[in-house]
Amino acid sequence: MDSYDVCVIGAGYGGATAAALLAHSGRRVALIEKTKVAGGKVQTVDRKGYRFEMFGAVGIPAHDSRFHELVEVLDIGDQVEFLIPEGDVASIRYKAPSGEWRTMYSPLQMTGAPEEMENLQRVFGASDEELEALAELYTTILSLEDEELEALDDVGMLEWMRPFGLPKGLESQICMNLNTLFVVPVDRLAASEAILTMRQQAMGGAGRYSVGGYGRLAEACADYVVQHGGAYLPKQRVHRIAIEDGRAIGVETDDGVLRAQAVISNAGIQPTVLKLAGSEHFPAEYIEFVKSLEPSWAIAGYRYVLDKRIFDAALIPIFSDQSWLDDERYEAMEQGSWPDVPLIAIDVPSEFDPSLSPVPGHQIANCQVFCSPDPESSMGEEAVRRAEQVLDELWPELRNHIIRKEPYGPKAISSLSRDSVLPGRGGEAVGIAQVVGQVGKSKPDARTPLTGLYLVGCDAGGRGAGTHQAVDSGFHVAAMVDADLG
Repeated sequence: MDSYDVCVIGAGYGGATAAALLAHSGRRVALIEKTKVAGGKVQTVDRKGYRFEMFGAVGIPAHDSRFHELVEVLDIGDQVEFLIPEGDVASIRYKAPSGEWRTMYSPLQMTGAPEEMENLQRVFGASDEELEALAELYTTILSLEDEELEALDDVGMLEWMRPFGLPKGLESQICMNLNTLFVVPVDRLAASEAILTMRQQAMGGAGRYSVGGYGRLAEACADYVVQHGGAYLPKQRVHRIAIEDGRAIGVETDDGVLRAQAVISNAGIQPTVLKLAGSEHFPAEYIEFVKSLEPSWAIAGYRYVLDKRIFDAALIPIFSDQSWLDDERYEAMEQGSWPDVPLIAIDVPSEFDPSLSPVPGHQIANCQVFCSPDPESSMGEEAVRRAEQVLDELWPELRNHIIRKEPYGPKAISSLSRDSVLPGRGGEAVGIAQVVGQVGKSKPDARTPLTGLYLVGCDAGGRGAGTHQAVDSGFHVAAMVDADLG
């Protein structure tokens, strides 16, 4: 029976970060991953020489991120090279109320230059006064003190934004961006989380990528664990968390039990508590709390390999004023009432790193839409069908240049990362939703009531959007466990 200081379940960005940082502090770590590649939902896979992410990822902030901090702490800059493209690498496709499609090319970090303001006026029909309202919004975002930001945990972002009086087009652009980053209804998205990320985006830009794929840093973290006396065990499923005398003492895998002083789970709070550990090991009120947690939505779409460059930018959001989603609009979609344009996000990895394609000139793209996290729901199929109609309208030559086309949705997400242990859950894109009542002091504690068991990733311990939140959690939880082990 192998013995470690810490066992980490799952090599998504939360688990991989925590494992590598604990190895860096001298702990002997076992990192167990049920798939063959580290990186979780954004792991980079190889299909006949073409490398791309299982699900789309956009690194925010691009500069001075927790990703950069992790590389610096571990001293692995020779293994992980960040790519931050310059120039107009985003291509916004906006369907105006007239029905006209308008395109705006922009850098991934806005500077407020005159031509950028002219583009906003041309595409969204904003007046000079309305641009001043947008400037006031961002001035407020950048000037909020930490205490003021924390006070917004219980305020919805749409409620916070509305007094600034933005015109429909600019409001749609911001709400679209927030839907894409957090995958939750913008009216219940906690303003504190949204503002934090908008501040990071304004100051540090967006679109950080890595040479070799977005999952490269997670792979390097797994290697780091091994190089520092631990073990990385891919293609190993954890069947249960071993518990003795009221504390977690290891994990049971396909190959037997691994003992440890602490267990960190990146498998999601609900699968961890209700399945891997078991409800009987927690207070009844904690179980009710865990069951009550609301998931983020899911994403569905296609991964494309194309035999020529079809998409003209690295990041392409597609939307109209009807596309962004609050609770009311999402519920209408569930009932079959869809907007004229479903909110579509396209990221094109080969625009960041052309070496991801073995054939020069070929393009790799990921097209995604939003849907129910229920692995059994058919909402994703309908969303993708409607998205394809929009793609046919904007890029009529697309279908003639497809080499490979892989569908995915909430069932695939659940299979890859998050076991479905409650009805309608499992396919969530992020984890528990960052909505009012589930952030700040209301967010699950990374220390569970079961001694020796911790949570890491987007369900506990971190702030921000997507993988940046996961890495932030990894930093906090690694420090917490290291201190507890003492």
